[in-house]
Amino acid sequence: MAQLTIYLDGDTERKARAAALREGKSLSKWARGNLDRAADNGHRWLEGYFELFGSISDPSFEIAEEPPWSADGPRENIF
Repeated sequence: MAQLTIYLDGDTERKARAAALREGKSLSKWARGNLDRAADNGHRWLEGYFELFGSISDPSFEIAEEPPWSADGPRENIF
């Protein structure tokens, strides 16, 4: 595995260590995960995204019936 050395000011290092601690990860593992996500530039689906499909039971999310042609307004030729 490759190694990377980065230089951080004291405040940024403190914030990074605190974030890693909150997530229960080593600083190295926390940084690797954040660098990986940043390098992907947001091209990954969020965890659980596909499980959301069909998870809401609400009649307002149903496909409406197509109105009958008789409800259509009169048309005129534009050519």
